[in-house]
Amino acid sequence: MSKIEDLISPKKEVTFRDEKFMIESGFTIEETPSIQLAFGQPDLELRAKGLKQLMKVIIKRLYPTATESQISKVDAKYSLDLLEVFYQLDDTDKKEQENIKNILKKVAE
Repeated sequence: MSKIEDLISPKKEVTFRDEKFMIESGFTIEETPSIQLAFGQPDLELRAKGLKQLMKVIIKRLYPTATESQISKVDAKYSLDLLEVFYQLDDTDKKEQENIKNILKKVAE
């Protein structure tokens, strides 16, 4: 019988702001709704909401001891850098990556 640890993604090295981090390479069942909201919605407002949730997931992965209060104070100017961390973990195609970056730029303005 399989151990639950066998179902957890291995760690992968990612770079965020010129610093290396070892974080899980896959996404959990808990994180999937954020990803689906961020990437699977035609409505820009819903996608922006999903991207916000996804940014929180990435921040928590990079800084596991960060509190919700600290995470909520992270400057939006780091959104594209955080999204790059997601892309280091995911195989989203380049065209979709550009669409998401454009949405983030609009949200940050």
